Amino acid sequence: MRVLYLGISGVLHPSASVHELVYGFSPWDAGHCKYEGVPWLSSVLARWPDVQIVLTSTQPWKHGLPAVLVHLGTLAERVIGFTYEDLTTKVVRQVRTRSGTSRSVGYSDQDYWRMNKAEILVAHVEWLRPRAWVAVDDEDILWPRQVADHVCIADGCRGLLHPTEQDKLATSLEMNFQR
Repeated sequence: MRVLYLGISGVLHPSASVHELVYGFSPWDAGHCKYEGVPWLSSVLARWPDVQIVLTSTQPWKHGLPAVLVHLGTLAERVIGFTYEDLTTKVVRQVRTRSGTSRSVGYSDQDYWRMNKAEILVAHVEWLRPRAWVAVDDEDILWPRQVADHVCIADGCRGLLHPTEQDKLATSLEMNFQR
């Protein structure tokens, strides 16, 4: 299995909060629209028809997965889940107790919300164990070095409509998925 871990805000469209912080106005006032990067990403992923998508955004948690899928066009067929739901309802992990023993537990809501994006992705990859994977997100902090070749950091103000961001992701996909 090959997986694209896909952020939404800052990737498929500019992050409103980051854009407003950097430029002082909404990206929607600058002519951007939500999910505007979907057609480009769909065309690029046509080279890898078996690549499946796991959403890393909070959008499916906040609005529900069906409400998000409506905006993803043909990419919706590739979505196999989203990190919040998978980690909090499907994953069981071994943890060490204070007494030195270990036990099986799931991730609670509190566990999930305390993790940064890198920890969430690493936990999901360890659970799903895809043959190859790429993560594209605009969050650029605390990614461990061992996953650096799998992570494509997009500029949150530009998203995937900017040629530089498109080139970065296309290169990462080619490097990790090849033909």
